[in-house]
Amino acid sequence: MDLNVPQRAGCSHASFVQSHSAAIPLKGSSIDVVVCHHTLEHFDDFRATLIEINRILRDDGLIWIAIPNGYGLDDELYRFVFSGGGHVNRFSRDQLIEEVHHLTRFRLAQTVDLFSSFIYLKKPTEQEYQHYPRTARFLFHIPDGASGTGIIAVNAVTRLMDKLFGCRSSQYGWGFLFAPEGASLPPLGGPYFNVCSKCGSGIPARQLRENGMLKQWCGVGFFHCPNCRQLNAFVSPPAGCE
Repeated sequence: MDLNVPQRAGCSHASFVQSHSAAIPLKGSSIDVVVCHHTLEHFDDFRATLIEINRILRDDGLIWIAIPNGYGLDDELYRFVFSGGGHVNRFSRDQLIEEVHHLTRFRLAQTVDLFSSFIYLKKPTEQEYQHYPRTARFLFHIPDGASGTGIIAVNAVTRLMDKLFGCRSSQYGWGFLFAPEGASLPPLGGPYFNVCSKCGSGIPARQLRENGMLKQWCGVGFFHCPNCRQLNAFVSPPAGCE
């Protein structure tokens, strides 16, 4: 649900609804899947939203929720640069699971770590700049080449720290799949350690190696995103990541 969704003329295969997430104008038990992607951290009353999600979902429905780690480096950096950036809630992994279990009839089926692309550090367009808070406007004045190089460096440095010291400085947060208790579902992909800094796609290290997409320069790995062709730094994933 989005209060600011634009009009989508000529889109015959989908319907768009403007509403508050705490009062969704849909019948109970009428929806198969709810995708709550990077949104709960923005809702003043996220518990009311979860109650509404529980109401509109069928008994065999699914919920996908992606949230930032409210106590991690990535979210702290985003909040610092963008004066909060609309993030009014901080979640930990266990807290989110507990809230969904308490407020809905669905149970955690799978979870995956999500790594950051630090895409919010990109240079904004003139139109985007008008809506940036004062604290983030410096991004507009960074030269084009320096902006792209800086984002590559942030991605590389945080991942090297994670690889060497076992921390999660490059982690954005988590993705959760909730389902009816006992449901059998195919496994989620990932977690993908290397993420494109332009389009946000997670790129499997195996795909980059097998397809000859990795290049070396001064001992550092680089690859062009197979989806948008953006140049990115590559760091070999730690155990448990791809």
